[in-house]
Amino acid sequence: MAEAGDGSLRRTPSRPVADSADVAVAVGQGWQAFALSPALGVEICGVDLREPLGDREIEALRRLFDAHGLLLFREQRISEADQLRVCAYFRPVVEPVAWVSNVEAGFHPEGELLWHCDYAFTPHPMLGLSLYAIELAPGAAPTEFANNARACAALPAGLRVQLAAKRVVHMIDSVSGRDNIRVRIEEVGGESASTARYPRAARPAIWKHPVTGVPLLFVLAQQASHFEGASCGESDPLLEEAFRVLYVPENVYRHDWRVGDFVVWDNLMIQHGRRANPNSVRRSLRRVAMNTVTTAELISGTGFDPAVRAASTG
Repeated sequence: MAEAGDGSLRRTPSRPVADSADVAVAVGQGWQAFALSPALGVEICGVDLREPLGDREIEALRRLFDAHGLLLFREQRISEADQLRVCAYFRPVVEPVAWVSNVEAGFHPEGELLWHCDYAFTPHPMLGLSLYAIELAPGAAPTEFANNARACAALPAGLRVQLAAKRVVHMIDSVSGRDNIRVRIEEVGGESASTARYPRAARPAIWKHPVTGVPLLFVLAQQASHFEGASCGESDPLLEEAFRVLYVPENVYRHDWRVGDFVVWDNLMIQHGRRANPNSVRRSLRRVAMNTVTTAELISGTGFDPAVRAASTG
C-alpha cells in the first residue's frame, strides 16, 4: 500500500496476471499488466489511450477484459472521442458520453447505491460500462465491484442445483427514484403492477454470458425482487444464500478513484455499487455505456421515458 496525496492509502498492484500470452503482447508494447485483486480486474500500466491501438493490442486487451471483467488505466488524459473509441475496442458503442456527476448535468444520487448491473430490469442490459474520473473532492465515494462469474464458480453444488432451476425477476421503480431502493413486487401491487412504473425482466439465476458464454450468478441485490412463480417470502431464503456467495470480501474489489482513472468493465460479469456521496462532496465521472441498443430504446414506455413522464404530469 502507498500513501496518496490526500493522506489515504492506495493499493499498489503487485501480482502479474496469469494470461501469459496477453501479457506478452502488453509487455512487447512497453506495457505492464497487474491483477487488481483476487476477485477481478487488471491494471494496465504504460499505455496512453489518446493513441489508437493496433489490432493485436486491441485483441490482447479484449481477452484480458473478457477473462477479468474490468480494466483500469491510471493517469489518463482522454477526450470524449478517445473514451468512445477505447470502449468500442471491447463492446459496441451506439450513443454519446454521459455523466455520473454532481458537477456536470447527469445522474448522481446522494444516497447509497446497492449492488446492481445497469438496466438489468430490461431485456437488454448494458454489455459494458466505463467511467473516467475528472473531478474528485476529498472523501468522494469509491466504487465497489463484485464478480458474478467467480461467484458462480464458487457455488456449493447443492446451491448451484437449486439456483439453476430458478429465474430471477429484476425490477426497479422508475418514478420514485433509484437511491438505495430494492423494489419487491408484492409491495407495489403484485403482477398487476404497471410495467411502465415498475419495469422488469426475468432471466435465469445462473445465466450464460451472451458474449463470452461464461456462466454467471446473475442475482442483483438492488434489483432482485423474487424468483419467477414464487412469492417474495418464498424467494428470500435462496436469494440471501446467493447474496452471501456474491458479496463476500473475497469476491469484491473496491476502487478508490483518482483523477485521471479510466475504468472499463463488463456490466454482465461484474456488479457495482457505492456508498452515499453527498452533493457537497464533488464527484464527476464521465460515462460511456456499451450496448447494441440505445438507452432511449431501453427506457421507451417506462417511467424513465420523458414522453411517459410528460403524459403522467400533463
